[in-house]
Amino acid sequence: MTTTDSADVLIVGGGIIGCLTSYYLSQRGLSAIVIEADGIASGASGTSAGWLTPYSHKNDRAMLALSPTTLRLHAELAETLPALTGIDHGYQPAPYLRCAVTEDGVAELLAFQSQRASESVAMEWLSGEEARAMSPWITADIIGALKSENEPTVDSYRLTISAFQAAEMGGARMIFGKVVELISSGDGVVAGVRMENGSEVHGGAVVLAMGPWSGAAAKWLDHPVPVTPQRGELVYLAAPGEGDGPELDIGLNLVEDGSSILRKRLSDTIVGVSKEYVGFDRSTTTGARDKLLINAARLSNRIETANISGQTACLRPISADGRAYVGLVPGWNAVYLATGHSGEGIHYGPVTADAIAGLISDGRCEHDIAPLSPTRTSITNV
Repeated sequence: MTTTDSADVLIVGGGIIGCLTSYYLSQRGLSAIVIEADGIASGASGTSAGWLTPYSHKNDRAMLALSPTTLRLHAELAETLPALTGIDHGYQPAPYLRCAVTEDGVAELLAFQSQRASESVAMEWLSGEEARAMSPWITADIIGALKSENEPTVDSYRLTISAFQAAEMGGARMIFGKVVELISSGDGVVAGVRMENGSEVHGGAVVLAMGPWSGAAAKWLDHPVPVTPQRGELVYLAAPGEGDGPELDIGLNLVEDGSSILRKRLSDTIVGVSKEYVGFDRSTTTGARDKLLINAARLSNRIETANISGQTACLRPISADGRAYVGLVPGWNAVYLATGHSGEGIHYGPVTADAIAGLISDGRCEHDIAPLSPTRTSITNV
């Protein structure tokens, strides 16, 4: 076998979590190699909606507890990364409205508001008239809405690229190829990884941040990694033409069916998002497009006259219990999982990466990731 390279830490996966982990490791003086099978941010990290919120999935309490920290880290990255790399990744705080068109929807939003208040997250209740006063996009069907001020958006592809470029400045490198197994010197002591071409890459620690492909690592680890892919499609709307009125300047969500319309600073307006279990199929479909537009028209009748500028699909890593797997893998001395964040990998990317970097460099981290430990997969049905 030929040893191709070596570093202090090997990171399998060149998405947001892998690239941010390499950045935070470089800040701690450790060398890292990111190993990517396809291309940087080629999965969900390159085509996600880039909405920084913990409230798009199951609202798991252990994950919610990490949200204030990850939002703080995102705000810091919005200052530090562009200064280092010159890449504007589109970070933008903006109001976000969760809207209802039925009395049942209003009741659900009021319960949601009460729950958020118990977590010290204030959200303002608006009548339908007050909501419509915020934007001419909002349809007359809206009878009430919750206003949030702390759910920013980013361009997830630019953020991932910028994170790795900053890591490169600290000595990180990326190599392309497919990992097929871990190299162990015995008793769970990791020595590196073996590539599909037979070459080896050596390192004292390995981070598995493979997103929806993480399940493949179960056979390397002799430990379950219950992560499955979920396809999410987005439709993009071109900017309004002359005489069509202003562009959308707030985020909109319909509580009854989860449809969303997001205006981002560096891209066209996004309509999302589908949730489809079709294996690893990343193709876009007319069925998903039509359903997304029909549902979003309940939020805004502008949808009916807007021009479609694009459509994308990504694969999200869905864990067995709706909670990410972050931490040391049982039975191994220095192999870490960082995966299973569902549709919130961009949101939780910074806190996950900082936690893994702290565990590797200092043997501990300042974030409470104990509930995310991969040890719980030992008793989870795969």
